[in-house]
Amino acid sequence: MIQQVSVFELPSLLGIPQHVEYEPPPREWCTSEGCPHEGVLTAVGCRRGICIRYRVWVFSWDGERWVAKERWRMRRGGEESGGCLRQQVADALWEVAERGYSVEVDSECGVAVDGVYIGRVSCRSVSECVEEVLRGYERARETPPKPRRDPAEEEYKELLQKYPQLRWWNSKAVIDALRRGGPHRWGLRNLLSRLSGVDERVWAFLAHFDLDFRCAVEVYASGEELCVRFHVGYCEPLLYCYASGRGWRRVSDTPRFIRLKPLDDGLVEIYAIENKEYMRVA
Repeated sequence: MIQQVSVFELPSLLGIPQHVEYEPPPREWCTSEGCPHEGVLTAVGCRRGICIRYRVWVFSWDGERWVAKERWRMRRGGEESGGCLRQQVADALWEVAERGYSVEVDSECGVAVDGVYIGRVSCRSVSECVEEVLRGYERARETPPKPRRDPAEEEYKELLQKYPQLRWWNSKAVIDALRRGGPHRWGLRNLLSRLSGVDERVWAFLAHFDLDFRCAVEVYASGEELCVRFHVGYCEPLLYCYASGRGWRRVSDTPRFIRLKPLDDGLVEIYAIENKEYMRVA
């Protein structure tokens, strides 16, 4: 789905449209706060000599009011201002553009002049900002450019620290899911949370498959034996079971719920697989 929004100040002032592309979340992800929507906002265009090229993750609880996921400048009292570019900086960029320079602003309010990235600009007056932009431009021309940060790779590193078992999985597939956002990213993060306490043999086994992170993974245990039900194609379930000395084997059965079993910390679900009882652990 594509929706026109107004999240950032500068594109709105310049009259450059902002659009969010997103997929509606599954109903089971909804909570009392709402349904978590995530999408990609794009705003591309040039006005008054300033070119905008925004592409940034945005979030909404209702699919109507969107906010950027980066840390944007806040007004007094913690209210979001919807942008991180101060008015004197915007005025200075217009003046720089009128002098014949090509000016671009990215989604993190970093500034590029004639294709040379100089980062964010901090100043108090328009004239000071103009001087800062031009000085930064000259300095950056003499300095080799630094590689731009990839938010998906940064998020992958954070997840790897939180879930060390993730090292078993294909890092490219995980990063691609984070880049795609929407149900791919939310499904992945939900899956990692649910598998966090599961036997590491399950993580290592799932590494052999091209998982669809939008679909659930179910794990069952009976002593040392394990069963895992997962999806390779979109919601096409497979069931494999593990037993010591036999390894993993594919099972042509469907877990059948039998009863709830009380434990010290609550109730657990008991399922039958090949006429044997298993406790669902994830």
